[in-house]
Amino acid sequence: MSPEAPSEVDSAVQALLEGATDLTLGQALRGAARRVPQRLALLSEDRSLSWAELDQEVDRLANLLRQVGLGRGDVVGFLINKRAEVVTGFLACARLGAVFAPINFKLHHDHIRDQVQTARIVALFTEAGRERIVEAVIDLLPGRHRVIHLGAGAGAGTPYAAIADQPARFDEQGVSPDDVCYLNYTSGTTGRPKGALTTHRNIQENAVATIRGLGFREDDVFLGMFSVFAHPHELFHRSLVLGGSFVIIDTLSPRVVAEAVERFKVSWMMAVPSFYEMMLDYVAPIGAQPNPHHDLCDVSSLRVLESGGAYVGAETMERMEAEFRCTFLPVWGCTEATGVGLANGPGARVPGATGRPVPGYEFRVVGEDGQDVADGEIGELLMRGPSVASLGYVNMPEESAAHFVDGWYHTQDLVVREPGGFFRFSGRRSEMLKIGGIRVYPLEIEEVLKQHPEVRDCVVVRAEERVRGEIARAVVSTQPGSRLDVRAVQAWCRAQLAVYKVPRIVEFWAEVPKLPNGKIDKRAVVERSPDPERDERVV
Repeated sequence: MSPEAPSEVDSAVQALLEGATDLTLGQALRGAARRVPQRLALLSEDRSLSWAELDQEVDRLANLLRQVGLGRGDVVGFLINKRAEVVTGFLACARLGAVFAPINFKLHHDHIRDQVQTARIVALFTEAGRERIVEAVIDLLPGRHRVIHLGAGAGAGTPYAAIADQPARFDEQGVSPDDVCYLNYTSGTTGRPKGALTTHRNIQENAVATIRGLGFREDDVFLGMFSVFAHPHELFHRSLVLGGSFVIIDTLSPRVVAEAVERFKVSWMMAVPSFYEMMLDYVAPIGAQPNPHHDLCDVSSLRVLESGGAYVGAETMERMEAEFRCTFLPVWGCTEATGVGLANGPGARVPGATGRPVPGYEFRVVGEDGQDVADGEIGELLMRGPSVASLGYVNMPEESAAHFVDGWYHTQDLVVREPGGFFRFSGRRSEMLKIGGIRVYPLEIEEVLKQHPEVRDCVVVRAEERVRGEIARAVVSTQPGSRLDVRAVQAWCRAQLAVYKVPRIVEFWAEVPKLPNGKIDKRAVVERSPDPERDERVV
């Protein structure tokens, strides 16, 4: 189907957008609670909250955080799954003037400890099953009372349930829209997490830009499928501005998600392209009669499938729109942009393009000399705008100086600018992967592989898998006589890396191909189709 351009917002919504970027997140929440107190805000399998209820719970939680000694500028780490408390915690920190810091609990404990130290985290939200991580970092906190635990069996500390004893009103004082409220994490070239210093205004600017540019509406029910530690503000930030509804669901089961779309009447989703592919197995054809004997769901409430984290070709766009009967909207964004910056639609679009800028962003394409290149030439994508986290990364001055130069953020993504203002992705300067929307750098995986005593040489490149989308593919050459197998390689990686970084495909080649200058010939690797059964060694 042909997607429509976003319609003009009505005068009431326009007024909300015009004033939103001057509000803190706490003020935006208060405004929604006053305008539409009974409208459902947060929807989940466990519980749902109206805007008035969400506002009150955030007030009580902000009071609890103050009681345990937290205040403006303090960084609070979150070690919890995708659940309602991610949102209440985020907004309570914002209302208090504290800083929300999501922690990737799948990382090795040493990496988590480094993140806690680098970000100067002084409190943690946790839940049952995270005890070992907490013990690995507890000595870095002022005291165990700064561990806010959810549910039973999460260990000593301060129970989240204690909010019931807190005042139902919190006075937000002295918090500015330009205060940092969030460490939006990405990874450095070595895989070390980098927290982009993100302000209230950065978040609000991106919400307003994407509402205007993508056609997001007040009556949209939003469902975001990215990981809880990958841009969690995007779970709710557009809905917060408009007072709409958003769904929190912690699963990667396409069947369960399809059921949630049907149950909550989701109208707008954000996920990687491969996830929509998997959902099709559980989607009833439009107009089909319900059949209790088939595990198919009515997803006719969907009007937009926003797709990020991976390249989308013309064939995929056409097929998804034909199957789902709604707009398929490829987007590009990054941590430092605080969300989506380019979109291939709605309205005019170019098959296979990355997209055009949404309102509020400026882009340049530059060569290695830093000068703008002509249309049609490959260069690095640079961007700036009020949504960009131009303060840099928390306590990483060298990384900040390298990526933020003269007001421009250097994305390291290589693109071509085409007629009509569209950009087309060509590659990644850092050769990073995006697995489930999370950046993964091959160098980090290669370094772990090379530490194995039986690995002689290796290279990690991108591959595709239907279920997971982009994955890591490792090509390994071993020492003579080695009987190293796939499971052993993956186990070695799993002991030192997050699970999603472990290569899904491991191939054993007699030699890793090299260029005349001795560098690995990655093109020669990529040109050979992946084969999980390949083993060219002579034993």
